[in-house]
Formats: sequence, C-alpha cells, structure tokens
Amino acid sequence: MLERETLADMDEARRQRLADAADAVLNGPDRLKAEILDAGRAGEKPAAIHRAIHPAYTYDYIARLVREDRATHPELHKPAADAG
Repeated sequence: MLERETLADMDEARRQRLADAADAVLNGPDRLKAEILDAGRAGEKPAAIHRAIHPAYTYDYIARLVREDRATHPELHKPAADAG
C-alpha cells in the first residue's frame, strides 16, 4: 500500500473522491444489503425496494433476502403497508 506521503502532489479533494469511490466498491454491497433488509423490516415491499435500487439487484434477489430475513428474524419486521 502506498504511504500517504506519496500522495503529496495530489489535490486533497481528488484524493478524498478516490478514497470514497474505493470504499463504495469495497463496502457498497454489504451496505446495500443492510439497507434492503432495513427497508424490508420497516414494511417496504420487495417491489418498492427494487424500484428504488434498480438495476443494482434483481427483484428475485431482493424478495429472497427479505423473505429469508423475515423467516429468521420475524420480530424485527413490521407488517407490510397495505396497497390501499
């Protein structure tokens, strides 16, 4: 790994943007999965979650995540909102 001193010629704002982008690549999938589960636990339907994050994950994957989480942690899930 490069020492920070080797970045002395790089603009701090650019360095931060690069670091943020790298962090998104490395940690983004876990963060997105956590947000999907949080939305499901709040009662959001998989279809609504899919519309919000499309095309990151398929509807089937999102529905499976929420369904499996509901089966293993039912106490964390609010009832789904009525279609009204």
